[in-house]
Amino acid sequence: MSNWNIGSVSLHVGNLVGWNSLGTISGTTLNNIVEQSVIYVEQYTTQDINTNNIAEKYQPVIVKLTHADVLISLESQQGGIDSVSLGDLSVSQGAGGGSELAKQLKEEANLRLKELQRTVRYTRVIGG
Repeated sequence: MSNWNIGSVSLHVGNLVGWNSLGTISGTTLNNIVEQSVIYVEQYTTQDINTNNIAEKYQPVIVKLTHADVLISLESQQGGIDSVSLGDLSVSQGAGGGSELAKQLKEEANLRLKELQRTVRYTRVIGG
């Protein structure tokens, strides 16, 4: 992955969800959802993220958060999603399938955010 911008994240999430599945979610709305994900990550990490040059370490979290929010939005607009898939993961349970995957994506994103916050401290002890 190289550094992405908001449009790059939107394009990636659109490909994950499937452009035909996006329904009433326009490109502008998708970009706004990405911006909200960036703000969430900024607030969590207390780091400024340049939306024209999103660093690699933030991309997976922003993609997962955006993907989850898009699924939630689609489910609320369409009255449910019968089945969704992401790579090998597929959820098919009638209405509510999008909610389950969205929940999993948010959990994964929050775990990655915690990893970004983790700092390693070394202490040197000089014996005498």
